[in-house]
Amino acid sequence: MQFIQQKLEQNNDVQVENILSVLPSAHSKYIMRYLRLATLKKVPMLQTMGVRLLKAICEHLELVDYTVDSCIIQEGEPLHKMIFITHGTVHTYRTNGKGGKIGSRFLEKGDFYGSEELLNWVSKFSSSHDSPISTRMVKPVTKVEVFELSADDLKSVAIKYWWNFTKNKDPKEFDQSLLEEFAVSSIEKEIHRRRQPKKKFSP
Repeated sequence: MQFIQQKLEQNNDVQVENILSVLPSAHSKYIMRYLRLATLKKVPMLQTMGVRLLKAICEHLELVDYTVDSCIIQEGEPLHKMIFITHGTVHTYRTNGKGGKIGSRFLEKGDFYGSEELLNWVSKFSSSHDSPISTRMVKPVTKVEVFELSADDLKSVAIKYWWNFTKNKDPKEFDQSLLEEFAVSSIEKEIHRRRQPKKKFSP
């Protein structure tokens, strides 16, 4: 806060909407990671996951803006992403085939869409690459800012931290050969990491 106050006093042209831009890179990255973690922890299924998994997901979250005349997620199309709203309002609904809207809901800052569907999909570790189909339309009512996580990025993180998705579940629910492959890969990576020479830091 002291750094920002100093910058504001020195330069009246600082963009208040993007106040983090005036901070040193390390500080802005730390704050953005904190904001992203806080966002992820609102999702019920992620509340029981390990911190390392959540931090890995944070690395793939992208901040995206949408205008009123755009479409964020199309009903009946593959659900390629989940969104976390940080600013603005979106309208989510189903269509009745006659141009009508049913089951309308409005999502605002702090709300999210697509997380339950994609997390359930990815936690099955199916060999199929087909993502679930969106059952609703998601459109901006105002200019909207969201954190986005793609289905592909979520799947890559889930495979890396597969044990978070299999704990407290019946092993019979999963393809055993696939889990064995994950386990061997995890062990090999850990052995490789431990064999790497430790970096020496100069005083």
